[in-house]
Parts: sequence; structure tokens; C-alpha cells
Amino acid sequence: MRSTDAALAVLRAMVTIADATVGRNTEQLTLTQFRALRVVVDRTPVTMGRVARELALNPSSVTRACDKLVELTLLEKAPNPLNRRETLLAPTAPGRRLVDCVDRDRRQVLAAVLGRLDPDARDAAITAFERFADAVEAYETDFRPLLRDANAE
Repeated sequence: MRSTDAALAVLRAMVTIADATVGRNTEQLTLTQFRALRVVVDRTPVTMGRVARELALNPSSVTRACDKLVELTLLEKAPNPLNRRETLLAPTAPGRRLVDCVDRDRRQVLAAVLGRLDPDARDAAITAFERFADAVEAYETDFRPLLRDANAE
């Protein structure tokens, strides 16, 4: 129980950093909209369905988020020439710049937080973060369907 409580505390802290860095760079986006933009920047060109799967959200939520990003000229949409039923998404230059700014701010905040730790604790935290990220990546295919099922209810 102590381990999951500690992990939950770190998760809350990371979400606080995520919210603050998105809010600092744009007050127009929700964290979900930014996460959709991030997926598109990282995977471009990408289908709306892939973004929904990556975020473990229902397609209508992703469509609304991406429509807002198009309205703000952060994303472009186009029909997939290989499958007309699919929509391809690609970031605009302002969309890429926004993601870069948020990443820069997040690195700055995380460096400052890690800088408050003594060197041994910092090294241990970094090692733990690396192992945790690897474990999440390995487990991701198992927990993503659970999240989609929970969103469907």
C-alpha cells in the first residue's frame, strides 16, 4: 500500500507540473487537448483513431479535442488518401512550437525539482523513473484496454 501511495503522490505531482506547463504556454487548451497534440507531433501523420487508442479515450472525445486544435491552427486535418473513412492529422508549425515550449518548461521544472535532492537521492530517483517508465511501457498494452472500458461506462 505504501508503494502505491507513493506512486500516486508522484503522479499527482507530475500532473500538477503537466497542467502548469500547458497553462503557462496556452490558457486555451485542456490537458487532454494538449495530450492529443503531443501524440500528433510525435506520430505524424496519424489517424484520429490512433490518437484515441494512444490516449485511451473514446473517438468522439478525441474528435472534439482535435477540432479545437484545428480551430486554434495547431493541427491540420485531411482525408486519408488510402482510406477515405479515416482522417489524418498533422501539426502546424505553431503546434510544434507549442509542444517544444511546454517540453522546455517541463524540463526546467523537473531539473529544478531534481536539483533540490542530494546527488545520491537524485541518482536513485532518475534510476527509479527510468525503470518505472520501462515498466509502464511493458504493461501499457495490458492497462490501456481497461481504461477504454472504464471510459465507455
